Amino acid sequence: MDRRHFLTAATGLALATALPRIGVAQNAVIDGLNAYLNGLTRVRARFRQASPDGTEQTGTFFLLKPGKMRFEFDAPADQLIIADGTTLAVFDAKSNAGPQRYPQRQTPLSLLSMREINVTSSPFVRRIDMVENRAQITLFDPEAPENGQMVMIFDTEPVALREWILTDRTGLETHVFLETIDTEAQFETRIFNIAHNISTFQRNR
Repeated sequence: MDRRHFLTAATGLALATALPRIGVAQNAVIDGLNAYLNGLTRVRARFRQASPDGTEQTGTFFLLKPGKMRFEFDAPADQLIIADGTTLAVFDAKSNAGPQRYPQRQTPLSLLSMREINVTSSPFVRRIDMVENRAQITLFDPEAPENGQMVMIFDTEPVALREWILTDRTGLETHVFLETIDTEAQFETRIFNIAHNISTFQRNR
């Protein structure tokens, strides 16, 4: 993964007042998105990431509400991203300085990990659009649009999160495609513990 593009889009967006745009005829879509996102309480999913430089990487995404997320990249990537509910930590095997830490509340991706979600009142959501048979939720900071944006893409029949696109301030896009989503997966909560993973990550390098 090109960590610069991920972080520019995922952590460089500040909170803002929501101004979602969607027609009354699409209220059923809104209800479906809210029901689906609130139903995602425990998830393990395989993902494929396409970076702006043309490279692709794979890995496993974990979600445990409230607040916890983990992106575990397959070898040889040697990278790990953990959100523990307060902090987003980015581990890089090329660095000996430990993980870089960012306030989790500044990443719009944390919308997925909230205990209760309403896409029409979320401070991250700027637009909700229908494109063919898919719903797209655009998240960005209108006070600093130069920081980039994130777009979550959902199938609507049935509702399912399929992809998100991170666009950095230069216009470069990173696409993350979700595959084989398991909503009944069992895993230990310590995989979201940043301190625990510092020693584990270093030991497995």
